[in-house]
Amino acid sequence: MRSAAFAAALLCAAAVARAAPGIVDVRFRNYSTGDGLSQATALAMAQDGAGFLWIGTQDGLNRFDGYDFKVFKHVRNRPGTLSDNAITALAADPDGSLWVGTQAGGLDHYDPVRDRFEQYAADPMRADSVASEHVTALMLDRRDWLWVASTGGKLQWLDRVTNRFLDAPLGDQSMLANVRVLLQARDGSVLIGSRDGLWQCDVNASHLRELRFDPAQSLDVRALAIGPTGDIWAATTASGLYRFSESGKAVAWYHQGADDAHALPGDEIRELKFDRQWRLWIATKANGLLRIDPDSGRIAQFRHDPANPRSLGADRQETVLIDRDGLIWAGSWNNGIGVHDPRTEAFVSLRSVPGDARTLPSNPVVGALANPDGTLWMGFPRGGGMVRFDPEKGVVQRFVPDENKPDALPMALIEQISRGHDGSLWIATAGGGLLRLPAGASQFVRYRHDADDPASLASDDLLYAAQDRQGTLWVGTADAGLDELCAGCTRFRHHQHEPANPDSIGFGPVASLLEDRRGALWIALRPGGLDRYDRASGRFEHFRADPSDPQSLSNDTVTTFLQDSRGEIWIGTQGGGMNHLLPGSYANPRFETISSAQGLAADAIGSIVEDAHHALWISTTAGISRYDPVSRHIVNFGPADGTLTQGYYINVVAQLPDKRILFGGPSGATLFDPERVGLPPIPTPILTEVLLNNQPVMLDWQDAQSPLRAAPWTGGTVTFGYRQRNIGFEFSAFGFADPQSVEYAYLLEGHDEQWIDTDASRRFATYTDLPAGDYLLRVRARRAGFPWNTREARMSVRVLPAPWVSPLAILGYCAALALVVGIGGWRTRESWNRQERAREAIRVSAERLKYALWGSGGELWDADLRTGSIVRENRLPNLKVSQYLRDDVNSYAPYVHKEDLPGFLRDLVAHLKGETAFLETAFRTQDMNDEWRWMLTRGRVVERDASGRAVRLVGTTQDITTLKRAEESLRKLNEELESRVDARTMDLRRANAELRQTLEQLTQAQRQLMESEKMAALGGLVAGVAHEINTPLGVTVTAASHLREEAMRIARAPSLDPGDLAGFHATIGESSEIILRNLQRADRLIKSFKLVAVDQTTEERRRIELGAYLNDILTSLGPSLKKTPHTVDIVCPEPISLDTYPGALYQIVSNLVMNSLHHAFAPGQAGAIAIEARLNGNVVELTYRDNGAGMSEDVRLRIFEPFFTTSRAKGGSGLGMHVVYNLVTQLLKGSIRVESAPGAGAVFEIFLPRDSG
Repeated sequence: MRSAAFAAALLCAAAVARAAPGIVDVRFRNYSTGDGLSQATALAMAQDGAGFLWIGTQDGLNRFDGYDFKVFKHVRNRPGTLSDNAITALAADPDGSLWVGTQAGGLDHYDPVRDRFEQYAADPMRADSVASEHVTALMLDRRDWLWVASTGGKLQWLDRVTNRFLDAPLGDQSMLANVRVLLQARDGSVLIGSRDGLWQCDVNASHLRELRFDPAQSLDVRALAIGPTGDIWAATTASGLYRFSESGKAVAWYHQGADDAHALPGDEIRELKFDRQWRLWIATKANGLLRIDPDSGRIAQFRHDPANPRSLGADRQETVLIDRDGLIWAGSWNNGIGVHDPRTEAFVSLRSVPGDARTLPSNPVVGALANPDGTLWMGFPRGGGMVRFDPEKGVVQRFVPDENKPDALPMALIEQISRGHDGSLWIATAGGGLLRLPAGASQFVRYRHDADDPASLASDDLLYAAQDRQGTLWVGTADAGLDELCAGCTRFRHHQHEPANPDSIGFGPVASLLEDRRGALWIALRPGGLDRYDRASGRFEHFRADPSDPQSLSNDTVTTFLQDSRGEIWIGTQGGGMNHLLPGSYANPRFETISSAQGLAADAIGSIVEDAHHALWISTTAGISRYDPVSRHIVNFGPADGTLTQGYYINVVAQLPDKRILFGGPSGATLFDPERVGLPPIPTPILTEVLLNNQPVMLDWQDAQSPLRAAPWTGGTVTFGYRQRNIGFEFSAFGFADPQSVEYAYLLEGHDEQWIDTDASRRFATYTDLPAGDYLLRVRARRAGFPWNTREARMSVRVLPAPWVSPLAILGYCAALALVVGIGGWRTRESWNRQERAREAIRVSAERLKYALWGSGGELWDADLRTGSIVRENRLPNLKVSQYLRDDVNSYAPYVHKEDLPGFLRDLVAHLKGETAFLETAFRTQDMNDEWRWMLTRGRVVERDASGRAVRLVGTTQDITTLKRAEESLRKLNEELESRVDARTMDLRRANAELRQTLEQLTQAQRQLMESEKMAALGGLVAGVAHEINTPLGVTVTAASHLREEAMRIARAPSLDPGDLAGFHATIGESSEIILRNLQRADRLIKSFKLVAVDQTTEERRRIELGAYLNDILTSLGPSLKKTPHTVDIVCPEPISLDTYPGALYQIVSNLVMNSLHHAFAPGQAGAIAIEARLNGNVVELTYRDNGAGMSEDVRLRIFEPFFTTSRAKGGSGLGMHVVYNLVTQLLKGSIRVESAPGAGAVFEIFLPRDSG
């Protein structure tokens, strides 16, 4: 029946008609060289089994995945490439491969697994080769036999087993030398279209017959197609289109100048293809694409429109392809390819064409109303007026604005068109008031605001006007609330916002109204929320958005309403999506929200319409959405599907009697039949590229080191080496209909915990430092808003471990580990034994200490000053302090005699502050018999914190009562012998004076030693500088002497020739240069010496630049340093201005350096010293470090004590570091600390105020 209908339609076909102006339902997405196509002429197209689109051009073969073109070309002397760049024919093989006919390279076979070409070249010496280098046509028949036509004058088959060409039984015939197309008919026979006629042979090519429309003339055939009835369609190069029955009987001829049923705009045809609806697409040489509709017989024409980027790319078309999704591909001669999705024809765009009265007056459509006859009233902005539009014919009636006529349209924007009960039209305008057009009339009745008439229209700036079921007209204004005009009335009743009256209408423009089935009015305020009006009480209820209440209105800018066939109320908002009044909440409205969060393309809603299947169609600023209230499924349709690019206006909607829907917007209107709107094809993902370090990985036939053995889209396994761990993959889904709307997700099993979503702009997965192991890459795809396709692209991925973590290596490691563990166990046991022996030695030593304490009668105590706790060993017996004292330092004082306590505390504090080297104090305490006994306590601070505060004190306490009693006895004895003592008083005084003198001498000696240290440094400086100066002075004397000798020699000469004079002149210049250079060097040394020497010998304060001064100090120490292999580096990143005592700073640095030279480095060892200065706020931090032998903890604690030295045998005085400490802390008001350990060098950190005064 389908074929009969098709034949009948063709018999009554009308003349060729281009798409009516301003009515567009066929759109193309065009691709050309700017998009990556190798050349603009598309001579052949095919789609392979994987889904890739192949385009053969005059300069290369292109493979397209919907996003990118990959170009294949001939590369000389490189196997696996094309044999020729000019492509003449393509044939997709069912096994997924591709056959490529070329103009000068014979036949090529593309292997999709290896991603390479195998060449079949013509060889005159071989009968089983292809007959000619110029292949003109290819065909795979139902047996998968490959038919090859070439300029060799015969048809050939390819034997797939032997890869040899077999000549068809037809043999050599002249008409077979110019074959352009091969096609298998429905009965299995093969049609051969050539320049010399249309021929038909059986599938075995045993006999041949010619098909002619005119018995006297052969056809110059360019293309062939088989129709739904098996009829044969033959396109010619210059005589139009011919139709034959399946048996070969002539049926119809379509050509230029024929009757209306068969007229074509031109006779030059290049290609024919039937689509899935059995519409015949015809590519012409100069007239674009033609399409014959099987139902209407209408011949439509589609041409290139420079003003429309979605039109056909060019008028000269070469080839047509229908892909596996039913998309129409058109290849042009000079502008690449274009693709049309027949699914988008459901959305018809209505637009203005300048100068054509049949089209819309302007593109913005601001009002719409359907008529019972299928036409539409449409309103436009100022100047556009209002038209009655026939979707087939265009504009059939127009009202033009004329401000000079009171019964004409005003020059104002039309906001709303509605029909009253009497058939008249009510038109709300922005600024022009309210108009009424009686049914069948051509004059308008105007209603305007009159300031002197309170019963007139409240405002001329309107947004809405419509009658309710009772005939009352409701008019929404932009600035004066809501007006009411009852049926038959002439006076308007005003409902305006009253701030003091909560029952009045809400504040804001009234954008739309809905009278629900209960008679209540729902009022959209934009903005202002949602109101409901109870006409019985005259009360307005208000519903507003509440962010804290999810069931409140989603947004206060309400735009539109719909009460569907089931009574459900739907509310559109501008920014909050669509709201649904929840069933059962009519009395106290609660809402659910359907917005972009649920899948809507946009949250700005224009209009809502219900179709025959109860689905809701929603216009938004981003396109059109379909919502199923039952399944809650949302499908969005955007510009790629045929909707307007700029979205749609609020409340510009109409539904025709046949249920077609119209939405109006800024760039025209969209008219569509919901029954015809199809879903987009389901995208199937495919892997297109493997990346290594972000670079495409070649197959192993191109790169022997490549891990890729087969093309990525074939799946399989790719194995990477242990160094190849930065891996990536690219993918596609052949979403040719709308590639940018495809969403992707990928998962690397064994690595990723969940799917990673991405979009069409980021079609890749990248993994950095992927650990060794086995993984499975999975990629899935879907259209936005649809479920994921269950078909996935997959590839197994293996990353090999490094050789040192291979199984064999791990076995070796285990053996080595076992050995190490064994040795470690033995050493551990030995260590335990040593520790046990050490513990036993300590125990024995502790016992000996206790025995010693018992023997001496002393008590040992250890006080932790941080916690206040005290540990006591061998406590003195029979003392209250031993019996009752807690282990707390602070509880000791009550047991000390009150007369002795001040002295006790004074001595203790002095030692804790570091004022005394040892703690030694005597005091009295009570025994158990309440008698006072004398105690002598000796102790020492053994640990201080970083700030110098004592934290641990250790000592002994002995009972010296017997001694004290002996002293008392002696005192009494002394009193008795006072007379004798008087006799010796003078001797004692003399001895005391001598002792005092000795003490003063010792003190003076200490000062002299410190001064000698200082003078020794100065002496070393003088000696060193003298040595340094001696060299340049010696060179200067030598040069001066030589100059004097030369002068005397010249003076003694009886005569001078020019040569002698020139030589003497050169000698003078050279000697003067030597003298000047060395004197300048000596001058610099002397200045540096003066600066440092003066600083050493004076105690004046001045401002210095620290970095430069440190370098001067280093210069002065040069002689001492030159004798050593050591290096000294000064690091001062930025200039530091310091107000200080330079002499003290010199002595500090020089003492530290000399300390390192004498103590830090072993003989012959090359050491390193670094001095780093930095400014931290107002504190200068000077860090001195060496990498020498370091020091023990005991040495570190005592390093700043006077006369403490570890090399007294080498002449060390023990005052150098004491001088450093005193200069830093006393003169420079700073602090110094030292960190060191044996073998780890020493670090001195000095903190000085920026201004030392």
